[in-house]
Amino acid sequence: MVNMKFMSYGVMIYMLLALIWWTVLLHRNSHTIHQKNIKLHEYSVKAGDHFMDDARFAIEEKHFLRNRSMIIGEGIVFGLSLILGIWFIQKAYNNEVIHNRNQKNFLLSITHELKSPITSINLIAETLIKRQMPDEKRQELSSNILSESNRLEKLINNVLMATKLDSGYRFNSEAIELEGIIQQCIDRKKLHHPELTTQLISQGHSIVKGDREALVSVFNNLIENSIKYAGRAPKINIKIEKSGSWMKIMFSDNGPGIPDGEKVNVFKQFYRMGNEETRQTKGTGLGLYIVDKIIRAHRGMIKVADHPDGGSIFTIIFPI
Repeated sequence: MVNMKFMSYGVMIYMLLALIWWTVLLHRNSHTIHQKNIKLHEYSVKAGDHFMDDARFAIEEKHFLRNRSMIIGEGIVFGLSLILGIWFIQKAYNNEVIHNRNQKNFLLSITHELKSPITSINLIAETLIKRQMPDEKRQELSSNILSESNRLEKLINNVLMATKLDSGYRFNSEAIELEGIIQQCIDRKKLHHPELTTQLISQGHSIVKGDREALVSVFNNLIENSIKYAGRAPKINIKIEKSGSWMKIMFSDNGPGIPDGEKVNVFKQFYRMGNEETRQTKGTGLGLYIVDKIIRAHRGMIKVADHPDGGSIFTIIFPI
């Protein structure tokens, strides 16, 4: 890929130099012909010959000026086109590098995320089979198996949802009461994260048209994202309010927040801050990408901002 980039640069630079040389050559030839016409006009005037009289010389002068402007103009346009081409090549190359890096991070993360719960489940299952232990300990290990299984299910659901969205997934449309569906998502998360503190505020009549499965995925991913980055005592405040013909949902958390330079990237597919080999938090870079794609498919929008007290605020706006 790098060799192709520099080969493309080489061809375009060669064409640019050839253009400059050709423009100079054309301009020089045109100027030489013009100088000869001037001398011919002077000779005709002195000799009293009408071959190059004032009228014909004026026409030749106008023709020369038009040719000169055309040569310079075409040279500038073609030169700018080549420079623009070089810029597009560089931009495409940079995008390809970023995409390849994000894909590499995704493969590393998905390998780890799949391997880790499977390994844990196998170890716990072997322990339960081979060792005698009190019922209390057996119950604890069984709960761990369930937890790892749920983690694996969430990962697979996200991968499947991302694949559906990229393959032209057709959304169903039904009336959905947002407060109820968000509360259900919160209740399910609290079963696995009892340390989670939440506050859900709604002004009532929070009904929108949408795909239930897709919106559940949106709210689950936003809640999971907040839990993942908030640390040991995650706190999420959710506010639903109606504003004219729009429904606004705000998710605020007590996490570390997102740097301003990263806010524009967090909704990109496979994107995660930092390097996958040194990152501490789990994930695949699909969660917020799925959220953004689903919200856009519902003719809505999502944005992220800093919380005044720390953390982030994700704001979703739906048409009613």
